[in-house]
Amino acid sequence: MKRLHTDKNNILLVNITRLGDMLQATPTIAGMKMENPNARITVLVEKQFEEVCHSLPGIDEVVSIDLGMTCRALAREQDGIVDAYEYISELVTKLKAKNFDYSLNMSSSAYTALLLKVLGVPRFGGWVADDEGYRIIASDWARLFAASVFHQNRQFNSLNLVDIFRCSADVDKHPHQLQFTLNAEALAHADDILSTAGFTNSGPIIAVQAGASQDKRQWSRTRLVELVRRLVFDHGARVVMVGTKKELSLIQPVKDAVDSPNVLIAAGRTSIPQLAALLSKCACLVTGDTGTMHVSVSVGTPVVALFLASAFGFETGPYGEGHLVLQPLIGCGPCNPNKPCLGLECHDTIPTAALADLAIARSREDFKSLPQDLLPHFDPRQIIVYRSTFDAHGFCELAPITSAEHDPLKRYRDAYRQVWLSHLGGFAANAAPKNNSLIIKPHALAQISEVSELGNGVISAAQAADEGIELINNLMRLISDRSAPSRLLGEVSTKLVQLDRSIEELGFHIPALGPVTRMMIFAKENLSGSDALGLASQMGSAYRDFKARALSLGSYLEQ
Repeated sequence: MKRLHTDKNNILLVNITRLGDMLQATPTIAGMKMENPNARITVLVEKQFEEVCHSLPGIDEVVSIDLGMTCRALAREQDGIVDAYEYISELVTKLKAKNFDYSLNMSSSAYTALLLKVLGVPRFGGWVADDEGYRIIASDWARLFAASVFHQNRQFNSLNLVDIFRCSADVDKHPHQLQFTLNAEALAHADDILSTAGFTNSGPIIAVQAGASQDKRQWSRTRLVELVRRLVFDHGARVVMVGTKKELSLIQPVKDAVDSPNVLIAAGRTSIPQLAALLSKCACLVTGDTGTMHVSVSVGTPVVALFLASAFGFETGPYGEGHLVLQPLIGCGPCNPNKPCLGLECHDTIPTAALADLAIARSREDFKSLPQDLLPHFDPRQIIVYRSTFDAHGFCELAPITSAEHDPLKRYRDAYRQVWLSHLGGFAANAAPKNNSLIIKPHALAQISEVSELGNGVISAAQAADEGIELINNLMRLISDRSAPSRLLGEVSTKLVQLDRSIEELGFHIPALGPVTRMMIFAKENLSGSDALGLASQMGSAYRDFKARALSLGSYLEQ
């Protein structure tokens, strides 16, 4: 992988958001320690996640920020504003005194970017603010994260966000799994919970996470009841239902409907370390895309994960070897996480009986692949079952173990994976373009898809990039010529604005070009420095990268 700086000695990692995000940061933390054994890593997190951080290996110090208290203080106005200012001022002073030499902001919020700017850490990754307070994205990998989670582009991404964040910190070595340290007290608590269960079955202990962050991403009560019944009565399993206290309204009716001593409710009875310990004693977890899924992965318990509605396994799937992901094939999925869904047709793609069989199969220690007799139960036109693994470069990927022939976007995801690994990571990609000129014949590009729209779009992208490069060269000549009329500079600038708008529109009209066009826009929005010639040179690089990536995409799709 292209390395910018490996010597990180005193590191600040900012990750304030959610439990899953903190766990997904652990390969990056571990990798930093593997590459810089003497490095000291300080993590800044929201107060409610402080306890979790003490269970994550590689962290030397945890600094918490109480955002709830700060917001309440600001809401009081008057003296509350003073209290909030003093609290943040003390935090900044405390962090400044630590003299960090590198910071990685894994939170994309504007206030964390401003915080890092105030701290003045000399080297950084992720998000930070410029001298005028505007949020900027510090690296191509962080821009890829922003481009990939942009809703229209999500379906074309096959790089797990853990790897994208890891690469934004220039971390190459890593443990190929999320990390969590179990403690004796938590393990004893888990034993106590299981000892009171009164199980009469002797089959595998299967954990079931019923809740999710959004209603549209969790299975219905009816389906959960059928799943648990099949696990208990058909397979002799012992089921432990995990979750938060708030989810008991969903979980208790499931237990009541199944009416078996082989269903134990552990929801609301565990802290995060205790949940991790409990999951470590289970043979498998059935879950949606949840923080619990990441906890299970971090302690080595295999998961069978249902990625419903807005959840997308290629983005946030289980980061480890041998986990199973069920991804529905549906035209509206993954849907927009910020919009409600009334149909939930994606839920209907998962056969309950086959899911129970799958969980039992995955619970076996000798699991290698999906039993052949299960294959007919997963309709390849509706759903694909994937197994998580790692490619030759150490990047997590989902390998289909049921037929993927009906997935119309697989070839695009495969092509983009090669584009990003080659252009951002510096890895030799499969079937790479054969020459550096990146010239592709228009009639060949027309064969990329059933219609020639994408092929023509790649040609249009390359032509727009050439126009941008020519305009930048003209701009640099005008900047160097002190006698050049300012009117000419204005005309070139206007043409560049118009060109960028047309490139952005190209990505909207041809969705498969969305990721490369968005990366170009982000590159233009994140120029650094104040020297006019230097800024123009960076703009020229943005257009050249755009052309190279678009043509590479076309070349890989042409194969």
